[in-house]
Amino acid sequence: MPDGQKIDWAERRTSRRITVTLPMLVRGHDVHGNAFEDTTSSYNVSRDGASFLTTREFKLGQTLELIIPRRPVGREGGSSADFETTGEIRRIIPKQEGQWEIGVHFTGPRLRTYMPEST
Repeated sequence: MPDGQKIDWAERRTSRRITVTLPMLVRGHDVHGNAFEDTTSSYNVSRDGASFLTTREFKLGQTLELIIPRRPVGREGGSSADFETTGEIRRIIPKQEGQWEIGVHFTGPRLRTYMPEST
């Protein structure tokens, strides 16, 4: 995988990224065509996408299935359903040997995010 692959226009963000570690389940096929299902954690998220670290090799434009588990909020109107979507790989950044940060743009449902209330 070439070092530092990225699409310049993908850097123009339409929503604010939040650095947060959330558990994620990622499914798809690696660059060799092997099917996989991995548990990882987000590096950051936004309404439109997420990034995560992986030891798998991918190529730009690949589609992945992503699941971010939700915990029951324990109040009326809360949902315990997991957030499930698909995403297209738009950024691949080499980290340490055999590890990459993958940036995915959601092509399915978008993630609802909340801003803290002002005091």
